[in-house]
Amino acid sequence: MNHPRTRHLLHHLTMSSLPGTLALALFCAAPMVALPALADNWQQNAATEGNTDYLRLEDLRSFYKFTSDTQDRRSGTRRISNGPATLLFGPEPRQLTINGINCQLSHPTKTNERGEFLVSKTDVVKLIDPVLRPTYISKRREVKTVVIDPGHGGHDVGQQTPQVREADSTLSLARQLATQLKQRGYEVVLTREDNQYLSDQRRIDSANGAANAIFLSLHLNSGRSDYHGIETYTVAPFTPAAATGNAEAMGAGITTPAGSGAAAPTSASENTPTGAMPGNEQDAANIALAYALQASLVHSTGAQDGGCRRARYSLLSSIHCPAAIIELGYATHAEEGAALNTEEYRSALALALANGVDAFAKAIKPGAKVPVTIAPPPPPPTPVKVDKPNRDDNKKADSKKKSNKGGKTIRKSKNRGKSSRRSGKRTGRKR
Repeated sequence: MNHPRTRHLLHHLTMSSLPGTLALALFCAAPMVALPALADNWQQNAATEGNTDYLRLEDLRSFYKFTSDTQDRRSGTRRISNGPATLLFGPEPRQLTINGINCQLSHPTKTNERGEFLVSKTDVVKLIDPVLRPTYISKRREVKTVVIDPGHGGHDVGQQTPQVREADSTLSLARQLATQLKQRGYEVVLTREDNQYLSDQRRIDSANGAANAIFLSLHLNSGRSDYHGIETYTVAPFTPAAATGNAEAMGAGITTPAGSGAAAPTSASENTPTGAMPGNEQDAANIALAYALQASLVHSTGAQDGGCRRARYSLLSSIHCPAAIIELGYATHAEEGAALNTEEYRSALALALANGVDAFAKAIKPGAKVPVTIAPPPPPPTPVKVDKPNRDDNKKADSKKKSNKGGKTIRKSKNRGKSSRRSGKRTGRKR
């Protein structure tokens, strides 16, 4: 517990245990105004760039009643905002932050020959709108059951370092999360309750066998020793092949993590000829769930924001209810691995996950009306210890203040009590 980052993580979680109402504010800090359905509003505005349908940022700004559109050429970003909600595109073509939380776009943003900034229709319909307006997600259901899947188990230990063992850490965290959720009135199903091996199919069956459920699979990440942070994955959205005419339609924005602890991604067309999978039934709800969890985790712990990402994991692709894989930190990072090995930090993660579930459940509940709330400021910086100056330092500081009185620096002569100035010029350095 001597690592600076470990101390920072534990200090931050003790200073702010994000309550459910605050998590809800982070998730839904957007204008809740009566707006038309997306498809009807933008059908005539869609333009094709390459093999993908795109919408103008100006149309996006106008639709959501955003008042500002700011381009920063130096940083390579484009920002639209209405105060409570802010979308920041860039600097990378697939990078978007919504209210400060990183999200991965399925298609890169583009600029057409007229200089207009374009965003793919898939990203607007299956990322931006579900996050800004979760109450508009079609066929949403009240969340009554949470299926918690502690990753790995048995002979499959997952990531293992001198500091942490993934199969054990995810089980410990799952038990704490189950307790939190039961206290809030949810039914809870654990895919495993001890150190046993489970196939992906058994985990999938647990999710698909629960009514009005969401599925959370808990994992630890691995990678280079300097990689750290929290990432949340959902299945890549399905785009009809007729709309794009290329392989990307089968799994837009597929990401293969540098070192994920989850099951390997499957090819987009492995399960069905068209590339559509059961997990795509919940494309909008999936990303809304991932965003709620990621926002709560990042703001509660102060951990690095690895973002909401897309992948066609076989586990996610076969589940019918809203589902996410959460990579809760890098076991291979010295400080983060040490924190993950503590009961205190795992408790903070469990609380943040429970708050994220609450935020999603309240927003997705049929008939819900989410209040507009401005997102809170970013987490405070790590406190810096400042040593008290000794008496000699105080005397020197007082002497310097007297010398600088009047905005001019005065040189003291060798003879104490006397001072001199060069006529017409200031001596010494400007403050």
